[in-house]
Amino acid sequence: MWGKPVHSNASAASGADAFTLIELLVVIAVIAILAALLLPALSQAENSGKAISCENNLHELGLGFMLYFQDNNDDFSTAALKSSLGAQPEDWIWWQVSSNASGVTMRNPADGSVMRYLGYKSEYVRCPADQDALHRQVLWQQNPGFEQYFYSYSLNACSEHGMASYISKDRSVIILNRVSAVAHPSEKIMLAEEKGSPADGPGDAVIDDGAWEPPGYPLTSRHEGKANVSFADGHVERVKRDFADSYHPEHYVPGL
Repeated sequence: MWGKPVHSNASAASGADAFTLIELLVVIAVIAILAALLLPALSQAENSGKAISCENNLHELGLGFMLYFQDNNDDFSTAALKSSLGAQPEDWIWWQVSSNASGVTMRNPADGSVMRYLGYKSEYVRCPADQDALHRQVLWQQNPGFEQYFYSYSLNACSEHGMASYISKDRSVIILNRVSAVAHPSEKIMLAEEKGSPADGPGDAVIDDGAWEPPGYPLTSRHEGKANVSFADGHVERVKRDFADSYHPEHYVPGL
């Protein structure tokens, strides 16, 4: 005598637990919506973190300058001009091309007159959001004989009289400018985050050495339309590019 047939519930259970195609599409759509909402927030947080790191860089550099002033009669260092204009031992950072028995190389940045106080680290002199500086470094590595300034910050050298000290290429002219002579130091930009490339806002001039020469060389706009700057009293702010344009010399001319 045959018994009653036994039916398995495995397939039925499997079917009940599985996603239907429509349910799967709904889940994918929800994930896509969440990603679209979260990615801008994550990107904004990342950009904000880079801007804060940039501020910290300028705080460190400002501290280095304060230590330099104490040991050098309140005098500013020189501005680290291009080799053609006269690289000097007093340059705040060394970067220019030099030749030796082994070929063409870059002067050791750690030997810069201000960088000696900090212990050179590339992150001190480069904003983490500055892709233009990284591009210039690649160009230099491809052609070391062609100078490229691949840092983000430069010292105010709006004229021979400030802020940076000035020494001519042959050292026949030496003008030492003092931080104590800066009027309203809390309002005067000492270190600028310059425009990094033609795409970095209006104007043609871009950073090409360690000297910032306003108003012809504008500030960057990489931080949501703003730039980080360090003032002559050492504090750091984020300002709009027009903060240091031709209409506002009071923010960069030392004597005003």
